[in-house]
Amino acid sequence: MRGVREYYDKTAAEWAENGYKDGADLPCLDEFLSLLPPGGRVLDLCCGAGYETGRIRARGFEALGLDFSGESLKIARQRNRGIPFYQGDMLEDYAYVGAVDGVLLSAGLVHVETADLPLAFAQMAGVVRPGGYVLASIREGTGKLAQWSLREIDGEQYDRSFIAHTPEEVVRGAERWFSYCRELPSDMAVWRQLLFRRTGADT
Repeated sequence: MRGVREYYDKTAAEWAENGYKDGADLPCLDEFLSLLPPGGRVLDLCCGAGYETGRIRARGFEALGLDFSGESLKIARQRNRGIPFYQGDMLEDYAYVGAVDGVLLSAGLVHVETADLPLAFAQMAGVVRPGGYVLASIREGTGKLAQWSLREIDGEQYDRSFIAHTPEEVVRGAERWFSYCRELPSDMAVWRQLLFRRTGADT
């Protein structure tokens, strides 16, 4: 059984084909970016093939991306010349990318166990400036969803470990470093767009 990283390496071209289509923008991207300083620095965390990263730059911001799939990053770099893309795991230290004004985390938490949510937000807190924002897209529900996790591709089995969360779980995971602001609009009922703001000194 192959895992999450292998799944996204295998399907990188498919995700890119869908993500770069006209009209595939995250519905609340502009509202999120309007909260940041003009031209501010924005990390597209779990950026995949870089389609949202490119849209962030097209709106006049300094964009950068981080993902653990090497094949996805190859496409991201080809399609977005001049944007820095880093290979790394969102649960490990990536402070080397430097401080940012905002983090876009579109669906990345679906691969994070509930127990690891505090670790995910701790790593984000390591790069988000005080007063900066995080927009986290979550699949509403509880626990691992087998029907979304298990895939067979070219005769091989993949487990992409698709984890649903309640908004309350995510808010609890973030609360040491981020205050919950509000929910932004979504075009799919089961996906929730949760906005957080970086607090000052850690407690």
